[in-house]
Amino acid sequence: MDIEHLKQFDLLRHLSDEQLILLASQSRTLQLHPGDLLTQAGATDPVEYYLLAGELDLVAPAGGLKTLVAGGPDSLGPVAPERPRNVSIKAHSNAQVLEVDKAALKSLLQQAPGDSYAVRQALREDQPEDKQLLLDIYSDLRNNKLVLPSLPEVAVRIRRMIDEGTNSARKISQAVNTDPAIAAKLIKAANSPLFRGTKEFETSAQAIVRLGMQTTKQLVTSFTVKELFRAEAPVLKRRMDALWQHSIEIAAICYVLARTVRGLDPDQGLLAGLIHDIGVVPILMYADQYSSLIEDPQQLEKTIRDLKPELGQVILKRWGFNEEMVATTAHAEDWRYQHQGEPDFADLVIVAHLHHMMLDNERLKKLVKVPAFRRLFPGEQDPRILASIMEEAKAQLEDTRQLLVA
Repeated sequence: MDIEHLKQFDLLRHLSDEQLILLASQSRTLQLHPGDLLTQAGATDPVEYYLLAGELDLVAPAGGLKTLVAGGPDSLGPVAPERPRNVSIKAHSNAQVLEVDKAALKSLLQQAPGDSYAVRQALREDQPEDKQLLLDIYSDLRNNKLVLPSLPEVAVRIRRMIDEGTNSARKISQAVNTDPAIAAKLIKAANSPLFRGTKEFETSAQAIVRLGMQTTKQLVTSFTVKELFRAEAPVLKRRMDALWQHSIEIAAICYVLARTVRGLDPDQGLLAGLIHDIGVVPILMYADQYSSLIEDPQQLEKTIRDLKPELGQVILKRWGFNEEMVATTAHAEDWRYQHQGEPDFADLVIVAHLHHMMLDNERLKKLVKVPAFRRLFPGEQDPRILASIMEEAKAQLEDTRQLLVA
């Protein structure tokens, strides 16, 4: 069979020449005469038909009739692909039809070098919407087309300048001042109880001197991340708002805890808490296309749990974060997370989560067995140490929340 002929069809043109040869070898070419019945309404047969030559009649049960002509605009896809079939298919004239096994075609489409809406529809067919969402995301991820949130330009520029060794507060402030809202937030942060000195500052350059380069870098990133937590559909907007509030709470706890743990930078801890759930953002962006998934909160949450660790890692790697920070998105809720060496930011986020859950006394006793807790507080046998730390730092915890809400 001439594979160039097959490339006229919407789905088949996405296959490589080798795939088309393989498909043709696994398919049958049927020769029909006028009046021959190909399949009838109500059938659930596992094949697709492609009209290669001639004409076919689509006969509806109620008596409607439509004639397809080979090469016409209505004949570029599979003939009557709905299941069960909503029409009977008969030959109007002498016709040639390619009969393709549906499962074999889907298998080839999954490996197709290209991607398109038509291919997605074929692969998603008969799948529940959570599986459709999964397939869409993984298809885009595989083809490097996944729509990922991007750090705003001001954060990217400042992170790059500081990472490259720029230590001039004047130069950094010039970059900060391109976004007046960020500049105002930095000044407010420098004058907040967390960093306040003897004098109140009024310029971003002065604020940067007080904060230091690394804190400035972490805070600018934190302030700009808020812009990514947006959605259009009211249900998804509420979920995104709840996600942001949760991230603020975990970030504040991480900041306070990190001040008590040797080797963990509090500002980096705050950022780790703020972005540990960043993998949820593209899921909610994609979920906007699936009405029934939006209306089923339990299924949506299950989809989020399944996908967010992997997507979070992809996003942070794209943003240029180091492996330790990337690990926070993979293990944020992995209570059994194990690794060698000193505590890391994933440990910090895990323990912040456990504290935030307000465990009852029975479950609180098990906290000391959590590897992350043991690494943060080696030798500590009283899990109430978390509540004690938070109580002592209550004002600091609230100041940190206010810093992020601003």
